[in-house]
Amino acid sequence: MDRKIADNIKRLRKAGLLTQEQLAEALGVTVGAVYKWENGRSVPELGMLMRLSDLFQVSLDALVGYQVQSGGVVAVAERIHALQQDKKYDEAAAEAEKALLRYPNDFRIVYRAGELYAVAGIELKREKHLYRCIELMERSVQLLSQNTDPSICEASLQAQIAQCYLVLGKTQKGVELLKRYNVRGVNDPLIAIALAGDELTDGNVLGLGLEDAVPFMMGAFGSLLTNAIRTLLAYANYYGRKKEYANACDALLLLTGLLEGIRMDQDAPCYVDKVNAPCYAACAKFFLLLGEEDKVEPYLRRAYRSAVRFDNAPTIKLENVKFCIGDLQSATTYDDLGESAVVAVMDQLTREGGDNRLLRIWERIADEEALGGAT
Repeated sequence: MDRKIADNIKRLRKAGLLTQEQLAEALGVTVGAVYKWENGRSVPELGMLMRLSDLFQVSLDALVGYQVQSGGVVAVAERIHALQQDKKYDEAAAEAEKALLRYPNDFRIVYRAGELYAVAGIELKREKHLYRCIELMERSVQLLSQNTDPSICEASLQAQIAQCYLVLGKTQKGVELLKRYNVRGVNDPLIAIALAGDELTDGNVLGLGLEDAVPFMMGAFGSLLTNAIRTLLAYANYYGRKKEYANACDALLLLTGLLEGIRMDQDAPCYVDKVNAPCYAACAKFFLLLGEEDKVEPYLRRAYRSAVRFDNAPTIKLENVKFCIGDLQSATTYDDLGESAVVAVMDQLTREGGDNRLLRIWERIADEEALGGAT
């Protein structure tokens, strides 16, 4: 445990951007004492450990590296979560409070209880549950050094606290927290909905108008499209590798349908065309593998028309796209599809050796379209 204390003091000092000299001055000890603590040559007395935990804003258990060795904590946390999933909120709350009395400084219990009170408070509209969640999540921040789940961080805990404030009508507190911990725009949707609501519950104390929601709406919309593209392409790749070609097509068609749905003018060029063109080509390839040859040419023709429409008037701006408002000149799209939509389609058709039948149909379509003979 001595080594854990040493490592924790050093880590927490650096996290607080303190030098050994500054820490020594804050505690009224010599620099040599701090040096010995961090090198494991000596251990602070209990009173000093309490001062260190207060200075670093962590629990004493977290500072000394104490962990419950039995599997009891895990079992209790899992039981609370299971009751929450079954929506047995009162029973879960009773279990949580008993666990908090027994393990008041265990991150797993404190976090799980806080999560329970957040869900129960929102669903049951119970203010006391929401305030209890805030209290527990704030304590979870102090115990965060015990956390082993990479999906949980201070920003996610603060976002949970902020959401409780929003539900409680404390819009100013909620939005301020969300903005402070808005890592790579992760909180844009919550900020946008708070600012674009019918009215701010705690009045106009934010000093913001409806238009202040626009940059957060645009950020959230961009993330929504990016995540949809990446997720559905991942599904298409997954099903394609498992040779479940019908499912792969479904994923691609869901994506292309979504993107076509945000186009304002079906005939005008749009960045959507560059993304959809290789997707249509991939659908043609999957239909060929499924033996549904009657669908191959129609999808290759869609791919050709989308690719040519984009390449004739390429754009990296969000032009001709629904829901894009505000400053569109600074909004730029990025991709790894290649220098043109046609290049992206050809890459799709020739990937993993390709199929000469697809290339021949593509070339014929290109000739027909060039001559204006397409029906």
